[in-house]
Amino acid sequence: MSARVTRAAALCAILLCGTAWAGGDPQRSFVACPIYRDTDQGRKSGCWLADDPASGVRYDVGEGLTKPQEGYQVLVEGIVTQEPDVCGGVVLRPVRTAVLHEQKCPSAEFTAENYPGRRYVLPAEMMQQTWVPRPVPTPPFSTQRYVLLFDYGDDRLIYQYAETVLERAAIYCKTSGARVTIRGYAATEPLQVSGQLLREPLSLARDRAEMVGEALTRLGVARAAQRLQWQGSPVALDPLPTLGAPLPQSSLRRVEITVEPAAERGPAH
Repeated sequence: MSARVTRAAALCAILLCGTAWAGGDPQRSFVACPIYRDTDQGRKSGCWLADDPASGVRYDVGEGLTKPQEGYQVLVEGIVTQEPDVCGGVVLRPVRTAVLHEQKCPSAEFTAENYPGRRYVLPAEMMQQTWVPRPVPTPPFSTQRYVLLFDYGDDRLIYQYAETVLERAAIYCKTSGARVTIRGYAATEPLQVSGQLLREPLSLARDRAEMVGEALTRLGVARAAQRLQWQGSPVALDPLPTLGAPLPQSSLRRVEITVEPAAERGPAH
C-alpha cells in the first residue's frame, strides 16, 4: 500500500463516488486497512481514511464514535455526503468503524500533504462535569427508551458516548421510581462484507445487557429494579434524533433501555 496519494487520485475518488451516489445507494459497507493522515491540527485532529476494496474509492472515516487502529482491519459503515474534502477522501457521515482485532494488516501513515484536516471539537451533548447541574424530569412520567450502540463483536461501552446516554437513563429511572428493562441485541445473522463473513454470537447480546446493567447499578439504579433480556437477529432501527444516530446495519448491535414508571409521583422532597 502506498503511503502517498496525489491530488488527482483524490479527485478521481470523489468523481467515482459522486457518480455512484447519483444513481444508487449512498450507504457504504466494507472492510479495509485504515490509513492515518497526520494533519497536525491539534489534539485528536488527525484524519482516518480507508479504501473500499471493491471500488477503489478512498473514504474519510474519521467522524465515527470510535476510531480505527493502525495495524488492524476495520469494518466501515457509513453514508456518502458531499462535504468538502479536507482529509483526502470522500466523507462518510454518519459513519461507524469497528476494529477487527483478529484481522491484522500493514500500518500506513501519510503526511498532511496540504490537506487541512478538521480541528477536534468536543460535542456539546457529551456528559458535563459533575458540578454542572443536571435537569431533573418532572411528573407526569411516561415510558422512555434509550439506545446504546456497540461496535461489531464488542461489549465495551463507547467512551464519551455511552456515559451520556446512561446518565440520562439513570436520572430518569431514579426520579420516576421506574422499572428498567435492559434488552441486549447481537447481529447473529451472517453478513458478507468485502468477502468476509461477519456474524456475532448470541452470547454477546447477554454480555452487552449485563454490561449496561452494571453501569446503571454504579449510577445508583437498584438491581432489583432491573430486568435483563437478550436476543439475536434484531430489526434495524430507524435513524434517531439523538447522539449516535444509527446506520441500519450498525443499529443491530445495540442495547435498548426501557424505563417504565410504576406510577405518577409528585416532586421529590
